[in-house]
Amino acid sequence: MTLRCGLNFQKTRLPSKAIIRASFCWSLAAACGSFLSHHVLAQQDTIWVTYKAGTQLREGVYFDFTAFRLNAPSVALARIADDQGIAVTDLRGALSRLRYRTDSGTVETIRMSRIWGFSQRGVVYVAAGNGFYRIGQMGSLAHMVYEQSYRDWDPWMYGPGTVNRTVLVQQVIDMDTGRALPFTAVGMRLALQHDPVLLAEFDALPKKARNSDEALFRFLRLYNERHPLLFPE
Repeated sequence: MTLRCGLNFQKTRLPSKAIIRASFCWSLAAACGSFLSHHVLAQQDTIWVTYKAGTQLREGVYFDFTAFRLNAPSVALARIADDQGIAVTDLRGALSRLRYRTDSGTVETIRMSRIWGFSQRGVVYVAAGNGFYRIGQMGSLAHMVYEQSYRDWDPWMYGPGTVNRTVLVQQVIDMDTGRALPFTAVGMRLALQHDPVLLAEFDALPKKARNSDEALFRFLRLYNERHPLLFPE
C-alpha cells in the first residue's frame, strides 16, 4: 500500500509486515481526518500526492463530493456529448443537455440536480447559489465566491412590493467532510475544529477582528499550510 499524508511528502512504499502496516494506517487516520480514514485506507495501491497550483485533476462530472476527492469523475469528459450527440468540450455551456453512454451501451441523461460539480481545464466548479462557480483558492479549506438571488419585500414599491436582488456570497468547503461553510467567523471556527492550535489562536482575536477578511484569509492560509490537500495520483 502506498500512501502519503502529513508534512513529509516523499512517496513511500510501506513494508509488508502487518504490524508496521497497521501502525502506519492508524497514524494516517489520525493525521489526515475522516475523509482519508474512511476512503483512503480501503485503496491499497493508491499514491496520494499534495495538490499544488496547476495540478490537473481528471476532467469530467462529479455526482458527489467523494468522486471529486478521489479524483475519479462519475462521468469522464471524454464520454460526454450534448443532446445532438456532439462531443462536449466546454461543460459550462452545455450543463442542461449532457448525455453519456454507459458501459452497457445505453445513453443516459446527466441531470443538473444530480451534479455536485465538474472539473475542466484545471478548474473545479461546484454547484452553489444560482449555478456552478469555480473554486478560487484550492486547499484543505477551499474558498469560492458565488451569486445568490432572492426576492426581497419592499413596502415602498408600487405593485407586489417585492424586488429581486442578487448578492455575492463567500464560502469555504471543508475538504475533509465536504461541508460548505460561510466565510465568516462562525464558519471559520467550525472549519478550525480539526486544528485546536489554530482554533485557540483564532478565538484569542477580538470579536470584531475575527470577522475581518484579513483574519479569515490569514487563518485559511495557515490551515492549508498545516494541512496540505491530498489527491490520488
